[in-house]
Amino acid sequence: MTLRLDEAHDELLEALATKFGRSKTEVVQIALEDFAARADKSARTRAAFDRVRSRDADLLDRLAR
Repeated sequence: MTLRLDEAHDELLEALATKFGRSKTEVVQIALEDFAARADKSARTRAAFDRVRSRDADLLDRLAR
């Protein structure tokens, strides 16, 4: 696979790889895993909020008055 980055992002990637003693590939893999984990956590948080909002709609309405 080829990853095309502009010069600024390539420099940032290189700096991160150097700072953490990792290859550029490893830094990209770590970043992707982190991004995916945060996206999953956000989806689970939204789902929990929607469940509570549905379950407690009457209570929330009364509290808002």
